[in-house]
Amino acid sequence: MGEFIDIFIGRQPIFNRNMEVVAYELLFRGNTQDNHAMIIGGDAASAQVMMNVFGEMGLDEVLGNHKGYINFTEGLLLREYQPFFPKKTVVIEVLEDVAVTPQLIDSLSRLKEQGFTIALDDYIFNPELLPLERFADIVKVEIQAVGPKQLIEHSQRLKAKDIKLLAEKVETREQFEFCAKLGFDYFQGYFFARPKIIQGRRLPNNKMTMLELLANVYNPDIDMHQLSDIIGKDVSLSQKLLKFVAESSGVGVQISSIHDAVLRFGLNRLKSWASMLVLSGVDDKPVELFTTALTRAKFCELVGGRLGRYSKDSYFTVGLFSCLDAVMDTELSVLLDKLGLDNAIHDALLEQTGDLGLVLKVVKGLEQGQTDFVLPDNMSASELSALYLEAMRFAEAIDLG
Repeated sequence: MGEFIDIFIGRQPIFNRNMEVVAYELLFRGNTQDNHAMIIGGDAASAQVMMNVFGEMGLDEVLGNHKGYINFTEGLLLREYQPFFPKKTVVIEVLEDVAVTPQLIDSLSRLKEQGFTIALDDYIFNPELLPLERFADIVKVEIQAVGPKQLIEHSQRLKAKDIKLLAEKVETREQFEFCAKLGFDYFQGYFFARPKIIQGRRLPNNKMTMLELLANVYNPDIDMHQLSDIIGKDVSLSQKLLKFVAESSGVGVQISSIHDAVLRFGLNRLKSWASMLVLSGVDDKPVELFTTALTRAKFCELVGGRLGRYSKDSYFTVGLFSCLDAVMDTELSVLLDKLGLDNAIHDALLEQTGDLGLVLKVVKGLEQGQTDFVLPDNMSASELSALYLEAMRFAEAIDLG
């Protein structure tokens, strides 16, 4: 199974007017030496924070009875999923660099309808962000970037909308007292406390199992027992799921099996969870690799459905596993020897022979912009291009940033 991997979370307290801790902002950290955010993709950083807190360290250890504020990039906000994390615990921080689009407005509307608390982060009263204020429960004001005149003007305006105010980057008692007089509710900054790094450990993620789970949760014909089987064969995934379900089901709820946990979690949350797992936990692989695998898998399935010589599952498997050597850093022949796949699938992947191999050749040709590949029976180049676009849309619906 491999050795345990060290994981880290930055945790900065948020105080009320009585200087009592009421919440924590949770921040991505890569080690214990550098108490600053490492420069990685924003989506990946937020995903790692969520997976480490909710799937590994546990809510009680990191947050106790407090809420956790987590940064959400535009990419995460625009994903159409039911978030897997508990709405009573997480405050969704909308970052200041988001683009106000109809898609973003729709996403925030759905999150509000589901009962999530929304905060606008590093708010400096940019007029372009005004449409977001109607979704905000909390506005975090970066007081170092806003003068006293603006603070007075806008704090009164926002308080009139019944929005709670949080002063960020409070570094002196004078700043704290000034904001408190203006009616600010919460405070955060070095005057109170610097972020503290919390360290934990997790089992390494099984890349192949995660890829299999990600592909199957988006299969419209999936059976929940199949998902239970995929998760159940991996100790790390099983442990993560059970912890999530236990923490979101309330006190006294007993989970009888992995399948019971899968049913309680539900398919929509499993989609969200599987996406976050890949984004956060396939530690050394670009997300584009998984997008390619899923595009190939869907294309092969669509073409296979027209040809009908093998099951659609066989075509899907050929496309999905065509990137397996890159995912696993192992020769494909070595991997396939351990999987016990049908000979036709085995030969298609290694030699690109037979009808299955022909479809794999086609999708690789389309990726490279080729036009001279052999067409499957009774299919035109334009028809194949249309199916490839459909497969790309399928993969983009599972976009991980």
